[in-house]
Amino acid sequence: MAKKIPLKKIESARPFNRVNNVLDKLSSLKRFRSSKKFYIILAIAGLLLLVIYKKEWFIAATVNGSPITNLELQMKLNKQFRSQTLNQLINEKIILSEAIKNNAVASETEVNKKITEIETGVGGAESLDALLAQQGQTRDSIRQQIRLQLSIEKLYANEATVSAEEVNKFIEQNKDQLRASDSAGQEKEATETIKSQKLSQIFSQKFQELKTKAKIQIF
Repeated sequence: MAKKIPLKKIESARPFNRVNNVLDKLSSLKRFRSSKKFYIILAIAGLLLLVIYKKEWFIAATVNGSPITNLELQMKLNKQFRSQTLNQLINEKIILSEAIKNNAVASETEVNKKITEIETGVGGAESLDALLAQQGQTRDSIRQQIRLQLSIEKLYANEATVSAEEVNKFIEQNKDQLRASDSAGQEKEATETIKSQKLSQIFSQKFQELKTKAKIQIF
């Protein structure tokens, strides 16, 4: 005959059973949290939250409720403009590498000074911003262009010398097209124009040499 366990003993054992159950649940939860499944669920939940609250990161536009994803947009842009943009970036890298090697990179002060000159020429900062917007450019893009141009000038300025004879000849041949009306202004304008033309010719020749020597790998 089976021995009966006193009711008091059963009741006294119940708290321990509850504790064991809690410990078992905590242990299971701990094992689950350390499993791959837990991190997969966590990643999916995070992705869903991003899609809900940061939709613009994934969707570029919708047409009648049908989405155009940023991935589609980037693939289209990449297909159409990749070669042109990549070639431009390669050229910029070659120029800046040469400028760095020769300590001829334009400083922030020089870039800012040039931007101020441009702003003055177009009628102020707001006018420049409006012109940039019309051309689909930004302040950052124009700063990069100016930095490259000034770096090129610093690289080859010593080779683009202008003589007084060249200035006088230029004024004589282009007097009606010069903006300046006084003698000093015309000389300055003529000097800057001739120097710019020479720099362009020198740079065209030098750049082809640099690009030929550069180790370029396109993937």
